[in-house]
Amino acid sequence: MEMKLDRQVILKRLLDIVLVAAMLYAALLAFGVIRRGGRFQEGRDAPPLSGAAVADGRQVDLSQFRGKAVLLDFFSVGCPSCKRVLPDVEEIQQQGGERLQVILVSTDPPEQLKSYLAAQDSRLLAVVEDGTAHRAYGVDTIPYLVVIDPQGKIRGDFIGDIRWSDIEPYLP
Repeated sequence: MEMKLDRQVILKRLLDIVLVAAMLYAALLAFGVIRRGGRFQEGRDAPPLSGAAVADGRQVDLSQFRGKAVLLDFFSVGCPSCKRVLPDVEEIQQQGGERLQVILVSTDPPEQLKSYLAAQDSRLLAVVEDGTAHRAYGVDTIPYLVVIDPQGKIRGDFIGDIRWSDIEPYLP
């Protein structure tokens, strides 16, 4: 009986350790300490993306931007973290200038997204799509950001925050 009790105690403590580790990982991820998404092997071709530009309704396709680096920001108006990161993404676009195209990718209703971005005085290219790109990129947490080099290859993916130093090496 004593041997069985020891095993149960050990198993319970092991389970406690696993649960604490999972909670710690989730907290670090939520606060931006762990940033790398790691969903894509670097150098893999970026999945396609197409949708309607919120500003004018024109069709936007990722392939239009070959020759310049692209930062995809999977975004939603209802996401507090997305809103918190938006000024940083705006700054990255300004620093990148003509060498970088930032694209906010959303499944929000176009008028809702347009209204929110106007209130923020955002000039970022925002594209509304039907969820196809979200599925292709495996988006299950937002903000989810993907760095694509000028040749259309994925160079990094991030959950939450992103910094200029994450983008700069991939600019032409």
